[in-house]
Amino acid sequence: MEIPIIPSEKNFNLSKIKIDPKGGVKAEYQITASVEGEPSVIDRTESCDRDVHPDLLGLFEDLRSIVGRVFGMTSFLTLLESDEMKLPATKTMAARAFADELLQKIEVRGVSWSGSDENAGVVITAVFETTNGLKTCINTPRIKLAQISFGFEEQLETIVDAIKSETYKYLFEGKQAQLSLFGPSGEPAEEPAAVADMPEDM
Repeated sequence: MEIPIIPSEKNFNLSKIKIDPKGGVKAEYQITASVEGEPSVIDRTESCDRDVHPDLLGLFEDLRSIVGRVFGMTSFLTLLESDEMKLPATKTMAARAFADELLQKIEVRGVSWSGSDENAGVVITAVFETTNGLKTCINTPRIKLAQISFGFEEQLETIVDAIKSETYKYLFEGKQAQLSLFGPSGEPAEEPAAVADMPEDM
């Protein structure tokens, strides 16, 4: 039996990743390995408490706008920026600033993949802070990457493909945040505990 401890990136297939707000990740993935001369898919679950590199965290932040569009939080921008409205630049800028404020209330915590080829899709899990400061877990519906439904599928596919690559580098190539990014004490700022877990069945 030949089961590599560290798979090559081409034999690594990420199916779920969750960012721990206290640091680290939990990942579920499959590796393709040779077992008695035959290719075999092996499931693995791994929790790692190493500090997450900003490149990976930044991709999760990029998903904020996707979540906002799924739930219509920023749909008003389409109307305000249309020629029919003819709003002055100051009003348009104010609307964009308000949209940015809304997106800052979204903290993307996880992504899960399912299906393959034309049926491949993802579910995004996030925490949303309401106007009174309470936090609740929100999940997008399963978004098929090959089907143009929302209009951002190509952008979404680019982001989640990059998440897969950065997760591989984090797990197997030691790409993590440097202590210098967290101040002289080497301690990251405390973050609120997760209020909800990722959906188990997607």
